[in-house]
Amino acid sequence: MAPKLLAVDDDAPSAELIVRVAERCGYDAFATSDSRGVINLVAALRPDVMAVDISMPHVDAIELFRLLAEARYPGDLIIVSGQDEQTLSMVQRTAELMGLNRPHVHQKPLDFAHLRETLTIRLAKAG
Repeated sequence: MAPKLLAVDDDAPSAELIVRVAERCGYDAFATSDSRGVINLVAALRPDVMAVDISMPHVDAIELFRLLAEARYPGDLIIVSGQDEQTLSMVQRTAELMGLNRPHVHQKPLDFAHLRETLTIRLAKAG
């Protein structure tokens, strides 16, 4: 059974690009641009990896991280954003402090080779 990835980004084309890369790496991949229903999708899909934009309307990344931590989300986390490196580092550290698993950071515009590498390494560790 292929691992699952859920991409969460209010910019639907960005989420779909992540899905396409993940599918090429062997994942069953899904996308949503509505941050309000993410926790329900996580419960239904049980993704092994989540790629999350940090700047979303309705539920921002920190609130989503809190919800994931409360739900004891066991999967890996990929943080994606166009924010500066200092902000990304702070968000990554916050995710770690909340107990989320191996938060990786990818700055937008996405480097697809780097994303493929992250997803492939995760597959190798899981396999």
